[in-house]
Amino acid sequence: MKSAREKRLFRMVRIVCAIVFVVFAYTFLSLYKAPLLEIAYDLTATGKLQYDENITAAVLTFVLLLLTLWLNKFAKFSREWEALAYLPACTLLAFTTDIDRTIYTGGEFTWSWVWIGSIVAVVYMFASWVLQRVLFMRIKDITRAANRIMWRNLLLLSLLFCYTGMLSGGDENFKHEAMVYHYVKRGDYEKAKKVACRSLAASQQLTAARAYLLAHDGELGESLFTYPQYFGVEGLLPTAEATSPINMDTVCNFVKAKPAKNEKAIAFLQRASAVDTADVAVKDYYLSALLLDKRLDEFVDSLPVHYNIADVSSLPRHFKEALLLHGKMNDASDAQFADAELEKRYAEFVALEREHKDLLVRSNYVRKSFGDTYWWYYLYSGN
Repeated sequence: MKSAREKRLFRMVRIVCAIVFVVFAYTFLSLYKAPLLEIAYDLTATGKLQYDENITAAVLTFVLLLLTLWLNKFAKFSREWEALAYLPACTLLAFTTDIDRTIYTGGEFTWSWVWIGSIVAVVYMFASWVLQRVLFMRIKDITRAANRIMWRNLLLLSLLFCYTGMLSGGDENFKHEAMVYHYVKRGDYEKAKKVACRSLAASQQLTAARAYLLAHDGELGESLFTYPQYFGVEGLLPTAEATSPINMDTVCNFVKAKPAKNEKAIAFLQRASAVDTADVAVKDYYLSALLLDKRLDEFVDSLPVHYNIADVSSLPRHFKEALLLHGKMNDASDAQFADAELEKRYAEFVALEREHKDLLVRSNYVRKSFGDTYWWYYLYSGN
């Protein structure tokens, strides 16, 4: 028979493990995985209830806790191994949050989760069978055992939480796209633009989402090249497949035009900007497309159609950088469009280039100080 002190200790261990799991599961669902769950909810929900990350996290956490307590009535994990009772709950938590872009195409059945579930079930039952034959001995020194039991359970829970995170890893770019969607739905475009702003592995969908957000706020010509541009002009538009929260329809509604079949991005944006009713943001889309495609001559010819280039202060930053670069490269009077401060910065750019002969080394060093300029994009991107 267990002594009263043993019963109090085991009860405390059970309560502490439950509290730690609840805190982890709720935080994991309401913060880290909330954008992905929101996408899943919006795609599958048929009612008019709005998604609430806190309610969703609370309900799922409560269900997983109840499941754990119910299963442990049979498994009887206790003492140093109380935390093992949460193995099925952590597995289900990972399974629930393992959401990727295939959700837009109905999802893909994967045998990996069948194998994982089967292995977890076998491990859970085997561990229960073994431990029930070991954990019948009474504890001789309850005071010394208490710390050992508590810390061992906390260590096991930590390992289970790492296991949960690894299983539900998913596509990092899709997580970023989901976060953008999360902020855009709430009208917080500033936070949406800052999502993974320093990531060096952005997808085309995420790159296009940033371009859309910048265009929406009239900042495309001012800030486009402060973000990595790995897809050239194609990075201005999402792919045709609906595998991202911000899709082609979002951009088409904004520019008030739709691309024809097999129409190139730059041709589509040129057509959209040529409409008399096209606003400045749509024209900036086309001018940015010319810059991304490194068509400097066409850009210089097209810019006066959309902007008063006599007033240099009215030009967006990247457009001024492109004008200055064009003038310097052609030794023409276009350089006068750049202001004195920009001339000084370009001189620093050239001076830094001269310090390094190797192309790769020069590109990396220049990027540290000038990676947010059109100059770096034009001269080094794709090299």
